[in-house]
Amino acid sequence: MLKPFLSAPTNLRTAMIAMKTKTHPLPQPFLLTGWHVLAMFGGFFAVMLAVNILFVVLALKTFSGETDHAYINGLKFNETLAAKARQAELGWKMTLGLERPTGGGAVLEARLTDKSGAPLIGAAMAGSIGRPTDAKEDRALKFIETAPGVYRAVIDQLAPGRWRFAASAQIAGAPKFETETTLSLR
Repeated sequence: MLKPFLSAPTNLRTAMIAMKTKTHPLPQPFLLTGWHVLAMFGGFFAVMLAVNILFVVLALKTFSGETDHAYINGLKFNETLAAKARQAELGWKMTLGLERPTGGGAVLEARLTDKSGAPLIGAAMAGSIGRPTDAKEDRALKFIETAPGVYRAVIDQLAPGRWRFAASAQIAGAPKFETETTLSLR
């Protein structure tokens, strides 16, 4: 007696499933094939290659190059110390002044004096100015002696910000005088 009772719902359940399948077909499950895996690997490496190319391009655009040879300077360190000692014995001093006329330019004035404060006349002076972090805006300065011990350089365009200034002065028979400083312009 129990057998027909149990078999009827099973047949009814099978019939209901068959009806549902006919009216609403079940979606086919996703089948991962070798082509899908190949496309995923290819996409991964394409994205990785694109990012690497982007980083290389950005690095090359922002790299200003090595301007100073640290290894050679390290080998000449004792010579550098001796030159600084000779420069300190001379007692030469440089005082900087900066005029900012309208138009974005600047006039840099350097006053050279000896130990006693007397102006240093007839020095061959050279200099450079540039950003501390980027060599793209570096430029050489041409100094002209306008008065005894007063040397001026005209700079066409000088934007606000931090600038690194380096200068050297040479008088016949004396050691070379060198100085560096950072300027902040508004």
